[in-house]
Amino acid sequence: MGVYERRWLSVAFAVAVAVSAVHPYDTHDYVLEIATPVAGFLALAATRRRLPFTPLAYRLLFLEALVLVVGAHYTHERVPAFDWLRDRLGTPRNDYDRLAHFCVGFALVIPVREILIRTTPLRGRALNVLSAISILAFGGFYEITEWWIAVWSSPETGAAYLGSQGDVWDAQKDMLLDALGALIGLVAWGRAHDRQLSAQEPPRAEPVGGRDRH
Repeated sequence: MGVYERRWLSVAFAVAVAVSAVHPYDTHDYVLEIATPVAGFLALAATRRRLPFTPLAYRLLFLEALVLVVGAHYTHERVPAFDWLRDRLGTPRNDYDRLAHFCVGFALVIPVREILIRTTPLRGRALNVLSAISILAFGGFYEITEWWIAVWSSPETGAAYLGSQGDVWDAQKDMLLDALGALIGLVAWGRAHDRQLSAQEPPRAEPVGGRDRH
C-alpha cells in the first residue's frame, strides 16, 4: 500500500470518528463503542513499521472500523437505514447488529490470517481453519465482555451496548454470524491475499499443516 493511500485511510477514519461524535444517540454507549475502533487504529499506527499489513488487510480493517463507527453513533439497534429496512420487510428488529457481527468475520479474518502467517508456521488448510476459529474465539470473548459491561453500566447504557432487542439467543446468533463472515471472507479474499503476500518478503517459519500455496 502506498503512503498516500495509507494517509487517506487515516484521514478518512479520523473524519468519520469526528462526525460520529456529534450528538450521538447515547453518549455513554458511544464512549464504550468508539473505544474499539480508536484503540485498533492506535495499535495499527504503533506497529506499522514492525508489522506492516498488506493493502487488502488495511482496506478490510478500514471497512470494519467504519461499521463500528456508525454503530457507535446510532447504537447498533437504531441505525436509521436498518429501521427503514425493518419496516419495509416487516421484520421484528433492526438488524444492523447482525451485519456488524458478520463484518467482524468477513473483514477481520484476513488480518488475522496474515498475523498467523507472519508469526506461525501454519499454512494451507490448517492456516484457514485456525483463522476462522480465531474469529469465533474473538466473537465469544466479545460477547463475554458485553455481558460484563452491561452488568457494570447503567440499565440504559447496558441495553444499548448489548443491542439484543429482546432476543434471548442474540449472543449465539452473533457468534454464528462472526464465523460465517470469516468463512465467506476466506473464500472471497483468500487468493487475492495470497497474491499480495507473495509480493512481500516471505515469512521465516517453515510451513506445516498443508502445502504452501504461495
